Amino acid sequence: MSKGPKGIPEAIREQGVALASRAVKAVLEDPRGQEFLAAAVGAAQKGKRRVEEVQGQVLRAAGLPTKGDYDDVAKSMARMKRKLRDLARQVDDERKR
Repeated sequence: MSKGPKGIPEAIREQGVALASRAVKAVLEDPRGQEFLAAAVGAAQKGKRRVEEVQGQVLRAAGLPTKGDYDDVAKSMARMKRKLRDLARQVDDERKR
């Protein structure tokens, strides 16, 4: 399957990607750009944590479980599964004797 000449949308997209790539490279090579990017990432992470906190407060106020509640239950279940496997092995060992 041979590709014919590129259409206008493909050429525009290629040029746009090339320009964006050069811009990103310029920002990442400049210490001020690196600082700005680090600050932006930090602000985004802080914002995400705050949204999760507020979401948890709203869910608790509504009497619904939060992500943390689900995580706690998952950890408890994993511990119980391990304990059940250990007990099953002990019972099997006792039966073999």
